[in-house]
Amino acid sequence: MGRTDTAMDDLLNDFLAETAEILAEAGGAIVAWEADPADRAQLDAIFRFVHTIKGSSGFLALPRVTALSHAAEDALDQVRRGNRVANAALVTGVLGIVDRLNELCAALGRDGTEPAGDDRDVIGALAERAGEENASLEIAGVPLRREDDLGADLQGWRSIRVPLPLLDSVMTGVTDIVLARNEFARMLRESGADLSLIASFDRLSDSIAGMRQSVSQMRMQRIDKLFAPLPRVVRDLAQDMGKKIAFQTSGGEVELDREMMENIRDPLIHIVRNAIDHGVEPLEDRVAAGKEITATISVSARQSGNQIEIEIRDDGRGLSPDALVAKAVAARLVTAAEARALGPKEKLELIFRPGFSTAAKVTAISGRGVGMDIVKANVEKIGGVVELRNDEGRGLAILLRVPMTLTIISGLMVRAAGQYFAVPRGAVREILLEGADTVRIDRVGGGELATVRGKQYPLLRLEAVLGRERHQDDDVDDRALVIVRPGQGQSYALSVSAIHDQEELVIKPAAPMIMATGLYAGTTLPDNGRPVLLLDVQGLLAAAAIDANEAGRSQGQAAEAEAETVAARNAAQLLLFRDTNARIRGVRLSVIERVEEVPVSSLFESAGRIQVRVGEDIFPVHAAALPGGEGTLKLLRLYDGQAVLCYPIAEVIDIVRLPDAVQPSAAPGLIAGVVLVGGEPVELLDPFWLMEQYAAVAAPAQRQPICRLADDRDGWGDNFLAPILRGAGYRVIADGDPSDEAPDVLLCLTGDGEACSHIGGGVPVIRLRAAIAATGPEDESVYRYDRQALLDAMRRSVGGEAA
Repeated sequence: MGRTDTAMDDLLNDFLAETAEILAEAGGAIVAWEADPADRAQLDAIFRFVHTIKGSSGFLALPRVTALSHAAEDALDQVRRGNRVANAALVTGVLGIVDRLNELCAALGRDGTEPAGDDRDVIGALAERAGEENASLEIAGVPLRREDDLGADLQGWRSIRVPLPLLDSVMTGVTDIVLARNEFARMLRESGADLSLIASFDRLSDSIAGMRQSVSQMRMQRIDKLFAPLPRVVRDLAQDMGKKIAFQTSGGEVELDREMMENIRDPLIHIVRNAIDHGVEPLEDRVAAGKEITATISVSARQSGNQIEIEIRDDGRGLSPDALVAKAVAARLVTAAEARALGPKEKLELIFRPGFSTAAKVTAISGRGVGMDIVKANVEKIGGVVELRNDEGRGLAILLRVPMTLTIISGLMVRAAGQYFAVPRGAVREILLEGADTVRIDRVGGGELATVRGKQYPLLRLEAVLGRERHQDDDVDDRALVIVRPGQGQSYALSVSAIHDQEELVIKPAAPMIMATGLYAGTTLPDNGRPVLLLDVQGLLAAAAIDANEAGRSQGQAAEAEAETVAARNAAQLLLFRDTNARIRGVRLSVIERVEEVPVSSLFESAGRIQVRVGEDIFPVHAAALPGGEGTLKLLRLYDGQAVLCYPIAEVIDIVRLPDAVQPSAAPGLIAGVVLVGGEPVELLDPFWLMEQYAAVAAPAQRQPICRLADDRDGWGDNFLAPILRGAGYRVIADGDPSDEAPDVLLCLTGDGEACSHIGGGVPVIRLRAAIAATGPEDESVYRYDRQALLDAMRRSVGGEAA
């Protein structure tokens, strides 16, 4: 609990400090906008300010701050949409909101909790008043203050915000001290100084190391602090929207500049909220698309070269470029002519336009067209870029790439191809000799595999990855292995010719051409005075194009993992749903072809059966009567490999494992039995019984026997007989049909059979007569209006192939 409280205090302090800056900047922007209401850029900036405060306060549970910022956001949004005029009353009302927010933040910093109170007076002042162009300088008892007073009450909490240039100056000074210490250490080693001098230097070195660590902590923070509020955001929002979401983070050990972290915190929250709201489909849509009912949103961080990459990925619907263009044209962000000239990438980037939104309606979550332009503006402000990796229908990944600042890290010096390189010490898990008894190297396919104490690692030889030859002075038999873990769930073995030492290294960006290779994270100057390149351990992995995932790598775990996979594959899954009578029922997922949502008007009754029209197909529906009203209806499409039967439901609930214990029903029927799911009884549908009831209607024959009509002189066979035969499962060919397929049975429509005498090959012939009575005991013809006798005769003739 103590650590949780500390984390929440840190989040609150960060919110207060950030909000103080925003409110101070907003005051000046509001005054400037009042002087020029037509300045759309200024209006958009003010809108982003209050939207940012609302978003940040939402996950800190500050209802008064959220309500105030939301009210200001609504009023400004009306102006942006052209539904309200920007007058003095509006500006005064927004300034009143700013002042009240300052008061609340002061109380938060002093007491640690949001004070109780009622803000209806300030919020009411935002109401548009016709003809009121000159508002009073005091709104609901809240006196307006000068802009330079807005942050005056915000000095009470336990933090000091140091100007970035001053912090840069301190960091540069520490960097120079570390470089000087490294050079002095080298000089002491070479000069053979006495022990007392070395002891004094060691004390100085320890002090420098402590100062370096303190300054680094001032500037750098683990990125897991940035990720800390996200699980709660996802949990609350998913519950509000009725969606099932599994949230994952990785790379929390990566360190990021504090200033950059503050700049990307809000964009990151915007992206995650948008992924839940827009990206993840409703449950029934995911089932219809063949996806897992539980969506996945992942946020990962990694160091790549001299940059930090943060990827937010979801497995939702992705972006539709054509839909984005249509929205942009409708919102008048681009003209139709401009839209036609856009390429695929430019269509996706429409979401970065100010005012663009994919939401169907405005909610407290999204839909005001503000999220993605905040993302782009904040990331570009710190020299970063935003990339979209879209897979329409399968998901979207948004990549935030921001530069690393000057930093000092602990590095391991290694040698390969006659040169020294540095490896980040934080990524090194173990160091051992390649020829040790606990190590075995095997060639597998075109690569190598290192087995260390039963655990397997893909092996990379540094010279091969860098495209260099081994140096002639390198000891081939005494090479070292460095077990590297570049990120969560990944590890590999890096083979080098020798290990040199561990040092504190000052990292700076290398030349652009060197950084472009993706193999290096920067350059450093160790204590020997010779520049050394810092290896990008993730970039080496990408260059080698190998799979370094740890899952199932251990020899002992491989068989177990395979067994678990087979067991999971063989376990029956149960689709839980709410029936139209509000009962919770289930059916095996394997018998469901898809979940269909159709208009109620597409259902109709024919021959006492309810059926549905879906596109060009007609399917039977298990229902006693046509549903009333309008709107749509969800249908489970049961499929037995040949026929489809639709079962109406109210909603999809979940997909779970089918319990082993089933209490069967006493007699065959709609319900096969009852199981307990989560302690609650669930009725199981009997798909066998359902398909049995509709088999005669729904199940087509495996093969339709061919019936040829002969001597149909007056069209009676085509108009009267053919529909009956087709309904019974036969394919009918007229006498003049050019098809060369051999018929299974020939129907001769003249009683004497002379017209059919030219048919050979042993094709069975059934003669139809016009008279009810037969001409005699030898007459084997069938009365043409005796339906049952005709079908029985045909069934015997084709060997029972038709029903």
